[in-house]
Amino acid sequence: MVAVSGYTIFVADTRHATVFELSQPGAPPRALETLQNPFTARHDRDLGADAPGSVVMRAARGGGGAGSRRTSLQARRSHKQHAVEQFARQLAERIAIAARDGNSRGLVLVAAPRFLAEVRSHLPKSAQQHIVREVPRDLAGLPSLALQQRLAEALQPMHG
Repeated sequence: MVAVSGYTIFVADTRHATVFELSQPGAPPRALETLQNPFTARHDRDLGADAPGSVVMRAARGGGGAGSRRTSLQARRSHKQHAVEQFARQLAERIAIAARDGNSRGLVLVAAPRFLAEVRSHLPKSAQQHIVREVPRDLAGLPSLALQQRLAEALQPMHG
């Protein structure tokens, strides 16, 4: 990571995360890197293609019909939920690396409240100490200019 004097900002959703550098108040944030969730482009059925299937349980008397039911051999959590958790874990590892590098004055996390909580749950305490602001908003899908404006608004109290 490039040595910076300002803040490192992580703007994320369940599909991707972009790491920005904010070198000084009023300057536009500069994108440093983008992380993609490798599972989001797949359909839920594709995510579970290698998972155990299901079996048909038949009533003891006479086979199919009303006495049959299908049961799954896997956990109740969906494959998409698992993919989101894995991506949150990956992002938390990247945040921990930024915290260890110590190349910024602090780290800022921006994500929708639910995903922000998921990422936070995977962060080591050593990385949590470097977080100076959390912004519980989903800004990851915004066009570049709108994202810059919203980040400036969200981070204004840090500079004011």
